[in-house]
Amino acid sequence: MSYKQSLLCLLILISVPISSFSQIDFAKALPKKFDKSNIIQDEDYNIWGTNILKGKDGKFHAIYSRWLKSRGHHGWVTHSEVAHAISDSLTGPYKFKNLVLPPRGKKYWDADCTHNPHVIEHEDKYYLYHMGNRGSGYWKTTPDDRMPTMKDDEWWVNRNNQRIGVAVAKKLNGKWKRSCKPLIDIDSTRKMVSTPVVSKRPDGTFLMVYKYVEEKEGKYGGKVVHVTALSDSPLGPFKDTRIPFIETEASTFALDDHVEWFQDEQYYCIGKDHDGSLTSYDKGTMVLYTSDEKGLDWSLAKQPLVLKAGKLEWTNGTETLCERTADMPKLYFEDATPKALVIAVLPKDSEHSFSLVIPFNEY
Repeated sequence: MSYKQSLLCLLILISVPISSFSQIDFAKALPKKFDKSNIIQDEDYNIWGTNILKGKDGKFHAIYSRWLKSRGHHGWVTHSEVAHAISDSLTGPYKFKNLVLPPRGKKYWDADCTHNPHVIEHEDKYYLYHMGNRGSGYWKTTPDDRMPTMKDDEWWVNRNNQRIGVAVAKKLNGKWKRSCKPLIDIDSTRKMVSTPVVSKRPDGTFLMVYKYVEEKEGKYGGKVVHVTALSDSPLGPFKDTRIPFIETEASTFALDDHVEWFQDEQYYCIGKDHDGSLTSYDKGTMVLYTSDEKGLDWSLAKQPLVLKAGKLEWTNGTETLCERTADMPKLYFEDATPKALVIAVLPKDSEHSFSLVIPFNEY
């Protein structure tokens, strides 16, 4: 090899980021213990699925699901609403500002409940993807301390009316324009659809990952399936790829809460091993998957563990045993690089949930 050829190879190696040759190792990126001061909580409301974005005003904006604590954890299906809070700091404290997607008239598909928001910014606009549903009107006749449960037939009415929509705003402090019709609806094979996550691919198209429950006689339905869909626009229409997402034949509900993003020339997905069928970890553990730039062919990462299920250890020496340790993962980005993980937590033997902001270590 000539001197010029050697120099050219060296320059090529220097110009490629080191991180593009390796995968993210969350065992190094996340601290071993977490700071309780980074909890996002509300005296009266359960908090879930928190997105954090830095606005043009220099403030940190949280877009999240909330519902009355008096309704209990399962009230998310029947009483959730998407809200907005602001902080001067990434880790809070956050102060409630306004409802983003409150309940609206019965003629709408998302009349009673909005939940699981996922927010992206594109060309100076914000797009908020979410689940919405409407029930029979039964829950409006019940007092605020009536906790919905999965034993209630009316709980399943709301659950099976879940659809996917999108709302758009020019400013995080501005008004959100809601969709009059679902962005993703059911068909003869699907009982409900929910939990949308949208990301922009390097080719300029948009990837949506969402879940549906297979149509089957009875209120429960069949297998929980996650699928991908593509669109040229953040407003859709999104067309299913018909390519299986992360799943296993051994389970009817393998993957749950998830988030996808593109970084360092590949796609990443943090998802919950819902029943322990995807990995050897305990059920509910958050694990990492990777894909190429298309985001359609996924495999378990070389360093798959993100956060073990079971408990959270705090910097003050205490610990919290968890029923749900790290649900609805979201990432806070700066300059297209994730800087913090945001999770939803339900302590064991509790009906009251909160979100936790976990800034990444430098490594």
